[in-house]
Amino acid sequence: MTGLALGKSRSPAWTPTQRLFVAWNAERLNLSLAESEARYRRSWAAIEHGHKGRYFREFNSYSYELYQVFAQDGAQEVFDAYRIHAPMHFLRMLSYNEHHFDDDHPIVRALDGIPEVTVIDFGCGLAHQSRALCAYLLEKKRGVRLVLADIPTLRREFLLWAGAQSGIPTEFLACTAEQPIPSLPAAHVCIATDFFEHVHDPVRYFDRIDQALVPGALLIADTEDHAAEFMHVSPRLGALRKRLIERNYATLRAEALFRKPGSPDLNAAAP
Repeated sequence: MTGLALGKSRSPAWTPTQRLFVAWNAERLNLSLAESEARYRRSWAAIEHGHKGRYFREFNSYSYELYQVFAQDGAQEVFDAYRIHAPMHFLRMLSYNEHHFDDDHPIVRALDGIPEVTVIDFGCGLAHQSRALCAYLLEKKRGVRLVLADIPTLRREFLLWAGAQSGIPTEFLACTAEQPIPSLPAAHVCIATDFFEHVHDPVRYFDRIDQALVPGALLIADTEDHAAEFMHVSPRLGALRKRLIERNYATLRAEALFRKPGSPDLNAAAP
């Protein structure tokens, strides 16, 4: 790796998630909004291209190497590793692009006619896609329930706060070394993007998700193979793709959007 490029980086216009973060951090630390935003801007400016750029990603790689003495990405230690690196991941995720939905979006079309939609976001990160989907459905006067599942870090408090601010009924299920897969409610949608490559035994996770999905439900997931790197503990996902075929999931978008067989029950999994 090359040396990190430190110094001033011009901050972009903030996304809705970044604005929520600034407000949450102000409340959490008893700061003014102006000081909270100034802190975030100073953090962004500390490294060239900010939290979104390649230098911050390089900083992530250095951090993995430095702190692996405390926790690596084995089946038991990986939970501690995610907690150690949680602030760094938080900043990176805040830089992600927002998701947008409209009536012609294939996910929205697939949910047509379901008055009350339950969405599971497994390995939710900052839940950009699931929060955007639920917000859009709320605008259309549809009932929603958002169930987030992930390792509990500082992001948990932010996500529950953001749900309350947005009017989205939100709950958080903790994934721990003792119980890596929490009990899941029946759901019409499971979002598991950038997830399966990060878990040991991804087929086991899929089987539990499949049990929670009602007939005709959607699975939004990346199933292509990934580069082998720290925390990509299952970069080869051939067994997962095979299981989707065995369970007769229809592919709506290659390696990205799938539908469970069966006709949707419009009253199933109501929030």
